Amino acid sequence: MKLSIITINKNNAIGLEKTIKSVIEQSYSDYEFIVIDGASNDESIKIIKKYSTKISYWLSEPDLGIYNAMNKGIKKAIGEYCLFLNSGDWLIDNNTLSALFMELSNTEDAGVYYTCCLATNKVFFKPPENIDINYLVIHNLNHQNSLIKRLLFLEHGFYNEDFSIASDYEFWLKEFWLHETKFKYINTSIAIYDSLGISSHSNFDHELEGSIRNLFGPLAESLIKLRHFQHSLYGSILENYGYSKLLNFLLRLSRFLYKITGKKAKKGMHTYVK
Repeated sequence: MKLSIITINKNNAIGLEKTIKSVIEQSYSDYEFIVIDGASNDESIKIIKKYSTKISYWLSEPDLGIYNAMNKGIKKAIGEYCLFLNSGDWLIDNNTLSALFMELSNTEDAGVYYTCCLATNKVFFKPPENIDINYLVIHNLNHQNSLIKRLLFLEHGFYNEDFSIASDYEFWLKEFWLHETKFKYINTSIAIYDSLGISSHSNFDHELEGSIRNLFGPLAESLIKLRHFQHSLYGSILENYGYSKLLNFLLRLSRFLYKITGKKAKKGMHTYVK
C-alpha cells in the first residue's frame, strides 16, 4: 500500500520545515511526498529546495485557496490513500508511519481511516470508534489524522473550492451519508496539528452550514438548528447522556426523501463538483 502525503503551504517557512523533517525522517519509506506552495514570498521556496531530493513533487504558484491547493496535490498523487499534513503540522514521531501501516495490515479495508488527534494547544480529541451520521452533522474529523482513499476523490469529486475552510467537513458528510463510504477507527495517532492554522477561521460555522444546505436540501435548516442546540450547554449535557431522537429521525427522513426524489435532487446536490 502506498501513501501520498500532501502538504500545502503559504508563507509559513518555519512550519513547513518542521513538517518536511517529520516526514522525511520516518523509518517507513513506502510513501510519496507532495508539497504545494501558494507562491510564498518568505523563505518557503528556499526550504523546499533544501529538501527537494526528498520530495516527490512540488510546485509554487498562485492558488485559489487551500482546497484548490489540496486538489492540486490530489491530482498529482498516485498513492492508494492520501494524508493531508499542512505546513505547521507534524507526524508524532519517526516511527509513526511504520506503526500505522503495521496496524492497517491487520485491519479491514475502508474508504476512510480516522483516529484521535492532539493539537499544538494540547487539546486532545478522540472521536467514537463507531461514528454515525448524527455524529458527523454535529462534529468534524481531523484530516491530519485521517487516511482517505484517493479513488473517492476521483469517483465522487474533489474538495469543494467554493468554501475556504469547511470543505473537509462537507466531504465527510458527502462520503458517509450520500455514498455510504466505510469509515474505520484505528488506534494509531498520526499527527499533531497546528491549532493556530486555518481551522480557527471565523467563517467556519457559516461555511459549515452551507455544507449542510448543499447536502440535505429542505431538511437543512432543521439540522442546522439542531446542530446549534447540540453545541449549547444544554445540548452538551444531552450529548453526554444520550443523543437527540429527533436528530436521528430527521436524518432518516432526509435519506428517505433523497431516495424518492430521484435524479433531480441528486443533480442539485452535485452542482458544486468540479
